[in-house]
Amino acid sequence: MKLSNIVLGFAAASLLAGCGIFDRKPVDLNAGAVQAKPLEVPPDLTAPETEQRYTIPGTDGEKVASYSEYSKRKAEQPCVAPAAAIPATTTPSAKLQDNKGIKSILLGEPFDRSWRRVGLALDHAKLVTTDKDRSKGIYFVAAAPDKDKKKQPDYQLIVRENSAGSEVTVVDQNGKSDTETARLIEVVYQNLDKNTRGDGARAPRGDAVRRPR
Repeated sequence: MKLSNIVLGFAAASLLAGCGIFDRKPVDLNAGAVQAKPLEVPPDLTAPETEQRYTIPGTDGEKVASYSEYSKRKAEQPCVAPAAAIPATTTPSAKLQDNKGIKSILLGEPFDRSWRRVGLALDHAKLVTTDKDRSKGIYFVAAAPDKDKKKQPDYQLIVRENSAGSEVTVVDQNGKSDTETARLIEVVYQNLDKNTRGDGARAPRGDAVRRPR
């Protein structure tokens, strides 16, 4: 009995001591605190103003963020007609020249384009070319048979470049001009622009060597 009383007494003393340890007054953390000045933002760290080209314009030059007002102003603006289409590049015109009965064609283009253009005209006019020599600029055009149906010498259609562009002439086998050469020049002139389609035009069949039927 004495031993148990001693144990109980010791336990009670321990509990009382423990309560004394945990039963402490709270500490006031704000006691003696000094209020500091508010933080100031350095001038170089201020946010820049929004760029003007992204600002929705309002009435009287004011800045607004109202989409309805912006849409209303756009609707009131008159419609602008679309720009007129740029016309396609046209082929330089040909000029028929007559110098004392000797006819020729003046083309305002260099030899390469004029040679191709004349070949297309020959093809469209259905004039038979028996041969050609591009290095000399000559198309050999078959002449019509005479009254006895005998084959006549070919005519020479010549394309030569000059300061104005290119000149087209027609001569007989002797290098002379007559009524038939003048007629051939006129036929070629009338068919020059009928086949011209720019760089995308088909190759003239007149460039190929063709034999008279």
